[in-house]
Amino acid sequence: MDSLSWLIDAEKPDVVVMKKVDEKAKIRHSLFVYGEGFITAATAQNWYAKFKDNKFELTNAQRSGRPVIFDEERLKKLLYDNPRQSSRDLADQLGYDHQTVLNHLHALGKVPKLGSWVPYHLSEENMNLRVTICASLLVRHRKAQQQHRSFLNRIVTGYEKWCLYVNIKQKKHGLTKVKKLHIE
Repeated sequence: MDSLSWLIDAEKPDVVVMKKVDEKAKIRHSLFVYGEGFITAATAQNWYAKFKDNKFELTNAQRSGRPVIFDEERLKKLLYDNPRQSSRDLADQLGYDHQTVLNHLHALGKVPKLGSWVPYHLSEENMNLRVTICASLLVRHRKAQQQHRSFLNRIVTGYEKWCLYVNIKQKKHGLTKVKKLHIE
């Protein structure tokens, strides 16, 4: 069915004209205006179906089903208690899907670093703590220099092997449902 529509002229993009066009022409025109790959023909078709019903709202309609309620405070508390938990452990404790927990961790600005969830950006408190630690190490170094003792020689030993390897990285284990892995 043909109807009058406001369309952008293809030769003069700054001119809007009113033309009598059919639905397919409107869809083709929308694809031309937005460019290839921006919207699909199905999306343009859905838009025109809504426009016909005088629905010009930009917000999404209410969806059916249970609304998503996520307790971010509980997630923050679990991370504060033990930042070395895996996202799957957090998902089990919270009772949500693994991907949901990952999305909320990302929204909180957390990233996994060496088996621990840490803030992606340093907070003011983190930066101040680093400055304090560096300043105290510098004071210790200067005191040692005044006493003609090397601060670094007391820390680093030569010709000795004192290696302590702590494997903090959490490994995946393939277990059956019957067996449980107990780590002490």
